[in-house]
Amino acid sequence: MIENIELEKCTGCGICDVVCPADVIHMEPQPVATEIKGLRQTRLLPVIKFREHCITCFSCEIFCPEHIVDVHPSVKNRPRPW
Repeated sequence: MIENIELEKCTGCGICDVVCPADVIHMEPQPVATEIKGLRQTRLLPVIKFREHCITCFSCEIFCPEHIVDVHPSVKNRPRPW
């Protein structure tokens, strides 16, 4: 399951959003601090929208050029029949 994305290192390329087959990651505009007073700028950054839909395919982690996506295999305790 996807755990974390280091947004401070993200370039906003959007590859993680494109390669996610479960539509877990979305690119959304985030405000950026500017040096010019009165100017508002935004930049697209990845947001983990539906973490529970992650199928742990590792595509976002593999294809991220900055290697900032952290995916862990999900291990759940399953009920045993005995």
